[in-house]
Amino acid sequence: MKSVLCKASLLCAVLAVCGAFAADHPDEVPFKEGEAPPPAKPGEAWCLVTKPSTYKTVTEQVLIRPATFFMESVPAKFETKEEKIQVAPETKRAVVVPAKYKVEKYQQIVKEESVRYEIIPAEYQTVDEMVVVRPGGEQMTAAQPKYKTVTEQILVSPARTYWKKVSPGTKCDKTEANGDCYCLCEVPAKYVTISKQIPDGDLAPQKIVAEPQTKCVKIRKMVRPAEVKKITVPAEFITMEREVIETPAVVSYETVPAKWETIQKEVQVEPETKRKVDIPAKYETATRQVLDQPSRMVWRKIKCDCGDIVKKYKEIPGTDEASLLKLSK
Repeated sequence: MKSVLCKASLLCAVLAVCGAFAADHPDEVPFKEGEAPPPAKPGEAWCLVTKPSTYKTVTEQVLIRPATFFMESVPAKFETKEEKIQVAPETKRAVVVPAKYKVEKYQQIVKEESVRYEIIPAEYQTVDEMVVVRPGGEQMTAAQPKYKTVTEQILVSPARTYWKKVSPGTKCDKTEANGDCYCLCEVPAKYVTISKQIPDGDLAPQKIVAEPQTKCVKIRKMVRPAEVKKITVPAEFITMEREVIETPAVVSYETVPAKWETIQKEVQVEPETKRKVDIPAKYETATRQVLDQPSRMVWRKIKCDCGDIVKKYKEIPGTDEASLLKLSK
C-alpha cells in the first residue's frame, strides 16, 4: 500500500500543473530530454514549464556615416622674375678673299711626234771569181777522145728586189706617214753563157785524170743588203702664255655675337599639388532591446493537494486497481 501511495504522489505532481505558477519562489531544475523529473516528497510536484525569453535594453553608438576623405587642389605659386633671353643666336659671316692670278709661259704642241721610214739600198761590187768550166777527176775515155762544144748558162747575179723613191701617182707607189712614196722594184737574175767541151761518142774506156778547168769571170756580189731605217720625227711645240691661279680664293668666317634681351615673366615656384582632407565617421546613440536569455524548459517544484484532484476526477487517475497492478509489474 505504501508503494501505491508513492506512485499516487508522483502522479499528483504531474497533474498539478495549474498550481505551478502560484508559488512566489519556486525551485527550478533545468530540463534534460529523456531524463525523469527530479525526486519529490509527498505533497510535492515537479511541473515542466517553458520560461519565456527575457530581453534587456542596451544603449550603443551606431555608425550612420563611415570615415572618408577627399583630395583638395592647392593652386601653384608664381613669381615675377627677370630673365635674359637670346633673341638672335651667334652666327658666322663668310668673307670671300678673291684669288690672285699670274701669267706663265707654257709649251703647246702643234705637231705630234711621228715616225718615218727611209730605205737604204743594198750595196754591190763587181769581183773576179774563178768558176769551174770543166771539173777535174778521173774518167774513162777512149784512146783518142773526141769532144764537142756545148754552151751553158751560169748565174752571175741572182734576182733581187729594192725600194725606189717615186713621185706620187706612180702605179707602184707606197705612201708613208710623211708623204714620201717608194716602189718595190725587181731586178732579174743575170746569167753568162759559156762554152765547154764534152766527150763525143762512145769510146773505149780509158782512165784519164783530168785537171779541172777554171775561168775568171766578173760577177756582181752584194756586200750589204738593203734595209729600212726607222727615223723618229720629234713633235713641234710653240711657246704660249696663259693666266694661272697664283693664290686660290679662300673663304674666311667672322663671328657675329648673339643678341640678348631682358624680359619679365611669371615663373612657377611651387607646382599645383593635391591635399588630402579627412572627414571623420559620424555616430549616433541608439537604444534597442536585445535578447538577454532565450526561452527554455525547466522543472519547477510546487506543493500540491491530492484532495482537489479527487474532487475533480472522483479519483486519482491511475490509482484504480488495474492501473496499479500494471504499474507494479
